[in-house]
This record gives sequence, structure tokens and C-alpha cells, in this order.
Amino acid sequence: MPESRNRARHRHPHHPHHPAANTHHPKKVKRSAAFVVAVVVAILGAAVAFFTQGTDTFWLLTGAASGALIGYIIGRSMDKSIEKK
Repeated sequence: MPESRNRARHRHPHHPHHPAANTHHPKKVKRSAAFVVAVVVAILGAAVAFFTQGTDTFWLLTGAASGALIGYIIGRSMDKSIEKK
């Protein structure tokens, strides 16, 4: 491509960027989907219990506990299917 005759050329060479030697990049931590899914489904279970049974503490705790158990089972199966790939 032709260069403009009116503009001065770069006088210094460009060097590639080198990161600093003392930078620390932590390794990625293996995260589990079981915990996240268990928490989300526990909140969903407590919400279903609240809307069906009202503010009765027993049913709220039962809904949250059953939701957490079901969510943990679903999340664990998700983790196993990801490990297979």
C-alpha cells in the first residue's frame, strides 16, 4: 500500500509487549454446579411452600430442604455429565 509522502515515518521499531515477570495468575478453581443448583432450587422450594402453605415455618423449611436435596442431585448429575466430555 502506498505511504503518504507528507507524513513522517516512525523512527523507532515497535517491540512486542512482554508481561511483567512478577505477575501472578492464580489457577482456575474447579467449581461445582451441585452447590449453585442446590441453593437456587432451595429458594424455589421455599417460595413454592410459601405460596401454597403460607408463612408456616415447618413447611417453609421442608420446602427449602427438599428443594436443596433435589437441586444437589440435579447439580451432581450435571457435574458428572460435564466430566465425561
